[in-house]
Amino acid sequence: MSNKKRTPTGRGKRRASGSSALSPAVFLAGIVLTVVAIAALFLARGPEPVETGGLAFHLEDMEVEVESALLRSGYTLDQIEVRREPGLLTYEVRGQMPSDQTLDRLEARLKKRFQGIDDDRRPDSGEVLIYRGGALACLLLFERRELPVTPAPKVTGKPKVVIIMDDLGRSLDRAREVVNLGVPITFAILPGELFATDVALLAARSGYEIMIHVPMEPHSYPATNPGDDALLLGQSKEEMSERVRSYFRKVPYAIGANNHMGSRFTEFEAGMNVVLEIMHEKGMFFIDSRTTGQSVVRSVAGRVGVPSAVRDIFLDNVADVEAISSQIRKLVRLAERRGRAIGICHPYPETIEALRRESGLLQNGSVEVVFASKLVSS
Repeated sequence: MSNKKRTPTGRGKRRASGSSALSPAVFLAGIVLTVVAIAALFLARGPEPVETGGLAFHLEDMEVEVESALLRSGYTLDQIEVRREPGLLTYEVRGQMPSDQTLDRLEARLKKRFQGIDDDRRPDSGEVLIYRGGALACLLLFERRELPVTPAPKVTGKPKVVIIMDDLGRSLDRAREVVNLGVPITFAILPGELFATDVALLAARSGYEIMIHVPMEPHSYPATNPGDDALLLGQSKEEMSERVRSYFRKVPYAIGANNHMGSRFTEFEAGMNVVLEIMHEKGMFFIDSRTTGQSVVRSVAGRVGVPSAVRDIFLDNVADVEAISSQIRKLVRLAERRGRAIGICHPYPETIEALRRESGLLQNGSVEVVFASKLVSS
């Protein structure tokens, strides 16, 4: 047995030297392989779903639910055509609108799957609009039923778009910004605001159409306060009448009105009858802001003889410039398909910026922006 001590000095140094020389290349290769693997995994998974309130949402999921409901209702695939656009499904169905029970079941299934679902059913025009978080996500177009409803005024030329800006009257400077956009936006002025009369004078002198934004009781009242001068279910007809007449003194030059909040009041036939009888007396029209699917505005207006229309899309439920721009483009596409569409927005800085961005589309595109009075019908 040798007593010599074995030392790893020579071979150890060479091994360490070789490892040191290779480590940068190995390290770089590892990074590349990791990036490729992550990219492959991402592509395999597809786009991430939108998250709202903890519930994932794909438009394809809504498509499955809607088509399943239609097929269960007796429609065949030959009767159903669907157009898919970013953020919007449009169905053309050869057949009349299904029963309310069928639509109730569809709404319940969608609400179970996704948050923020609401629908707007319009039997007179054969339309069902399905909203998610206030944004139009699905439009179903059925064959019109033969109902005794006066048709909307004939639209000639380009498709027509109305943009109503609610809640004006709080700031004269903000109203000037709206005028400076150069887009014919209809002013809906809250009569109880400090600058209500000043904003009405500015709008009238600038050639803009003016509406009274009538404050009305919502379902969430009293937690949500529509204003000290609002119309409430507990008021007498005399008090309601007195309040409505006071609005005309605060908002001069108004030729129409729409509701501020009012999800409960617009379901209250006796109260809406008081409001609309005064509108008829004054020769005014009324736009239903459609804050509830159970609104009686159109039926009462038709009986009283007040020209009316219904809001199609809220443009700025999400106060983000990109989201509002997307809603404006949706409004335009809806008008292109139907010939007309009504959107409602608010004087947020984000809304004004989005309108500024989309002014070219609104002024020189495929549609014509008109004041609200142009799209009402008796």
